[in-house]
Amino acid sequence: MLSCLVVVACAGAEGSLPVGSLMEGSGDTRGVRGLERLGGSGTYVAGQTEKFRVHVDPAIVQRVEFSASSGALSASGLTAEWTLPASSLAELTARVVRRDGSDGQVTWQFAIQSPITGRTQSAQAALLAMPMPVLDGGTLEVSGGACDVRYEGTTNNVAIAFTTSTHPTLMYGRWNGSTWALEIVDAMGFNTGGVVEQYVQLQVEANGTPHLIYVRDGQAFYATKSGGSWLRERVDSSALPLSTYPSFTLGASGAPSVVYGVRPLNACGSFTCERVALAVRSGGTWSRSVLSLPSPISSTSSQTLTGDLTFDGTRLLFPIVNSSSYFLVGWTSTAVTAFGFSANDPRPIDGVIASPTRALYRTETGLYDVALNATLSSSTRTFSSVEQNVSSFTGDIVWAQARPVLLHLHGNALELVSPNAAGFWTYTQLGTATSASASLAVHPTTGDVSLCYQSGGRIMFQ
Repeated sequence: MLSCLVVVACAGAEGSLPVGSLMEGSGDTRGVRGLERLGGSGTYVAGQTEKFRVHVDPAIVQRVEFSASSGALSASGLTAEWTLPASSLAELTARVVRRDGSDGQVTWQFAIQSPITGRTQSAQAALLAMPMPVLDGGTLEVSGGACDVRYEGTTNNVAIAFTTSTHPTLMYGRWNGSTWALEIVDAMGFNTGGVVEQYVQLQVEANGTPHLIYVRDGQAFYATKSGGSWLRERVDSSALPLSTYPSFTLGASGAPSVVYGVRPLNACGSFTCERVALAVRSGGTWSRSVLSLPSPISSTSSQTLTGDLTFDGTRLLFPIVNSSSYFLVGWTSTAVTAFGFSANDPRPIDGVIASPTRALYRTETGLYDVALNATLSSSTRTFSSVEQNVSSFTGDIVWAQARPVLLHLHGNALELVSPNAAGFWTYTQLGTATSASASLAVHPTTGDVSLCYQSGGRIMFQ
């Protein structure tokens, strides 16, 4: 354990960055605002020298002592220079001595990549797996801001969908354990395709069949692969055109169901507002309808989709906002029901089904754990704070090995978050991201994690 001691000046307010842009550590954080990465970007690589600054409240903190689990460390003032070690996980710790005589310790955990192989071998197999190469569109161009990643069943094969921006294109990539295969799903073409927006969702069947939902020329599209050819179909219609980005899931039969926002004429009486439409594919044909949502959801204001569509085995579930309140809506072919979150609850975004009676929804500050009742309105929920301050809507959630694993973009720091054996959150710093999109996938048996995000104008995959 390497350590360095620094003294904190008493005068002046320390730091100018907003609190939400700093990395939050684990431990006794009183007086410690967070950690800032200075100058570096992207992932953390062994042998690379990184510079960090700890932000503290000088009225509370008198002295700081840095230490690192391994690697060369030096400190000056509130900054530390750290040559990253050749280990998959490493820790940087700030011990603070406060002016009231108490002291505390804050630790930041980092995932470190090998500069030779570009792979990370995690000591916590349930959290991190080896990264794959950077996907920058190959010879195409700089990648865009949307990506989604999935494992193919219980295999080690990984699939990714991502967009490019200069000439808007939707790409699909498949990693078979040793090489990537990349292909164009949709793009601008001669009497074909169109302008692909920076949005995509991906689902992959256990047999490797991909299903994608994306937006082209302001319309919702579905794509799947049959043999060596891509099938592309419009999901919304001229009668029920898209107004809010769609979300989809695969039912028990593998058929896609899609929810998206529409603006029916006079939906709220004297003006146009949003409603949620459901599109279901059966036998190669799409059926679409505007959903009539039950009380206490108001019919006089917009009903806007806020997050993922999921399937609990018997019903489709999706979150909406209505009159500044959030609801979880359940749909079957015979009934539409709703569960209302508490007043002032944060917005539910990414969702995952942990079991037929349990759903989890990530927010910008925490996590809902919803105990699903057969009568949806009788469901209950608990809320666990994950971030001390609002991070961003960018991120993802999966359920693996009986626990949630979350991906958060906290300021520009990408964090992998999961509970330890005691139930407390652990935060692993993955690098710097600049994305409006990030995705996470966990292997269902090994717990290995793969993720994609945008950094420096490229889609990064690890």
